[in-house]
Amino acid sequence: MTAPWQQARHILCVRLDSLGDVLMCTPAMRALRQAVPGRTLTLLGSPSGAAALPFIPELIDAIAWEAPWSNCAPVPTMHTDGLALVATLAARAFDAAVIFTTYTQSALPAALLCQLAGIPLRLAHCRENPYGLLTDWIPDPEPATIVRHEVQRSDDDATDDQAHDRRSQSRRRPARKSATCRDGRCTRSRARSPPTTWISWSTPSWACMPIRSR
Repeated sequence: MTAPWQQARHILCVRLDSLGDVLMCTPAMRALRQAVPGRTLTLLGSPSGAAALPFIPELIDAIAWEAPWSNCAPVPTMHTDGLALVATLAARAFDAAVIFTTYTQSALPAALLCQLAGIPLRLAHCRENPYGLLTDWIPDPEPATIVRHEVQRSDDDATDDQAHDRRSQSRRRPARKSATCRDGRCTRSRARSPPTTWISWSTPSWACMPIRSR
């Protein structure tokens, strides 16, 4: 468990589609809630998803919002609605956000909202490099190598042992070429990049997030 996640007490769980999709995230929410004593969870979901609040004991509150990139939105959402949501999230002062999706959805729009709201820790599955939008990036293996049930996928957000630190990913640069001269002839050779070390934990809890060292 990394120290910032150990200290995260107020977490925003993002699932912006239907009520059924929110219910399939409940095992992951339970793992998040139980990982740290005193931790509280708030749901950011569609109006139908937020209606599940009374039936999910791990949640203390829910924020209803119709995301324009979700199939739940009946009409295009005004950009001012997104700005108002950012202000609402900022006022709540969340310590972290976990964005739940299916493999056909992108977590990046929601990650941008959370980043603009000043939420310091942001975790999600993502196929493309999220750079600064996610602080904790879980590379998405679906559908290229596997396809999981949505319950398993969401649970892996909370217990995944293959999460990557996006900062080490985005800041890695190609190795530079160096010149070697011998007998008046110079040849160029590629310098080796420094090895990447991995830190891993065996505890199957939300906080088990190996990261790449810089």
